[in-house]
Amino acid sequence: MKLLINTGGKGERLYPLTKEIPKPLVKILDKPILHHLVDWAKKHEIKEIVMMNGYKGDKIKDYFKDGQNLGIHISHSDEPSPLGSGGAIKFAQKFVNDEFVYISGDLICAVNLKRIIDFHKKNNADITVLAHKSSHPHDSDILKIREDGSVEKFVSKHDDHTDAGDLCNAGLCVMHPKILSLMDKEVFTFETYLYPKILQHNLRFFVYHSEEFISDMGTFDRLKKCEDFMKNNSHLFT
Repeated sequence: MKLLINTGGKGERLYPLTKEIPKPLVKILDKPILHHLVDWAKKHEIKEIVMMNGYKGDKIKDYFKDGQNLGIHISHSDEPSPLGSGGAIKFAQKFVNDEFVYISGDLICAVNLKRIIDFHKKNNADITVLAHKSSHPHDSDILKIREDGSVEKFVSKHDDHTDAGDLCNAGLCVMHPKILSLMDKEVFTFETYLYPKILQHNLRFFVYHSEEFISDMGTFDRLKKCEDFMKNNSHLFT
């Protein structure tokens, strides 16, 4: 499967680290976040990556080029203007010809991708979303699931959370290309716009629940959390 990485983040909460570089190039342990994601992809036998570049995308292209020096094929989809997390995928759809993996480019990830893909195939899913328990579910977007892991309802952070559970999107999913046909806007947020549409169309929407480490580094506190985890669990990143 190809891996599509959303690399368009500005990282305003990490300023001044992101004054000259996009958020995915912020370093942890002397290596950009995005480079760690490439290493994770290679570890799980991903052969091709599409980087969906936005803010200061030239810096990402200069660093990674075509991926040859890293032993993996990298293509670049350069959005002409900010398109949101969903619009970036729609804009990059020319690179998609089969099922693919999507991940946010500001994540440190120690998740076993093979298990998610196996779960996705076993359930003949159209989309499988990695979810973990939220420490603050009542002001989070929640995925309410049935016993078999299929999604019953998407509960927006603004909706009534009674009996909704505490599973929230972790920023990683596996998708069938048919999901792209639901993307009928140019600019939109992937989860909040697309998840309700997937349910409306009765597509096979599943959650893979895991408490393996996956965390964004979009604030200085989270950046420190990711750095500490990597220092203490270096075996997961080699």
